[in-house]
Amino acid sequence: MIVNEGRVAAALPGYELGAQLGAGAFGLVLAGRHRELHRDVAIKILPGGPDGTADKSRAEARLLAALDHPHIVRVYDAVAADDLHLIVMELLGGGTLTRRRAGMSAETACAVGLAVAAALSCAHGRGVLHRDIKPDNIMFDTAGLLKVTDFGIAKIVEGSATTASAVIGTPRYMAPEQILGGRLSPATDLYALGILLYELLTGTPPFDPALPAPALAHHHLNVLPSPPVGVPAPVADLVMRTLAKDPATRPQSAHAFALDLARAAAVVYGPGWTVRAGIGLRLDDDIRTAAETLSTPSRPRPSRPRP
Repeated sequence: MIVNEGRVAAALPGYELGAQLGAGAFGLVLAGRHRELHRDVAIKILPGGPDGTADKSRAEARLLAALDHPHIVRVYDAVAADDLHLIVMELLGGGTLTRRRAGMSAETACAVGLAVAAALSCAHGRGVLHRDIKPDNIMFDTAGLLKVTDFGIAKIVEGSATTASAVIGTPRYMAPEQILGGRLSPATDLYALGILLYELLTGTPPFDPALPAPALAHHHLNVLPSPPVGVPAPVADLVMRTLAKDPATRPQSAHAFALDLARAAAVVYGPGWTVRAGIGLRLDDDIRTAAETLSTPSRPRPSRPRP
């Protein structure tokens, strides 16, 4: 995509434009800075066209504006200028999870799981499915706070589930019902989060991403992955439950998943594990309490002899 920066500057007179941060099928992302507020931003540039890009960009901007959560990237403005559509978002200077995952500790991996689940809980609570949870769509600000980004293919949920209008997403992380174009629900995003957590904990995905697309789809649909090697049972069991083929047997909400993960990690990694994880977390009180409380099986009280 070739963009005339003069046109972008004219559409955003309040901003100074900076270097290109990324490019792809979605368009371009430029760095920018608000002249009056001295706030650094990222400017996502999407071209208009007959494929509905304009509608998609407006929808993404509206979705992000409505999802006010510390673990979701913030949108500041949306501007249409002829055939260009611009979304002004917070600049995340800490890079993507893809770049930070090498050598990641198990504690950090679980903290990533909690932060992404918190973002998904917010989105699902407002009737939005992300549909493309993957390392490239998880970024960090300069303070180390995780942010879920790129709601460009998000879908509004009607009721508790919705039917996929098209098979869309990243095959490596797609749930069986997503591959089949079936009914989607919050459990669909949780399947992708389960794949992600499996990768972070073991260093390898549950299914070989080099498989041809049909074979990879077959594995997601029919092959049970091996339990994650070297991962303690409380965490491994949750990951495997999240990768269930039947969405009805996965955790039924992102909040429920986060509670289970917080409890499992507390048992496995002990007190203070969220601090040792080294990333910023903004969690609901019950999840934070679960993450900080070491639960142990209660011992039966000895019976007293009767007088």
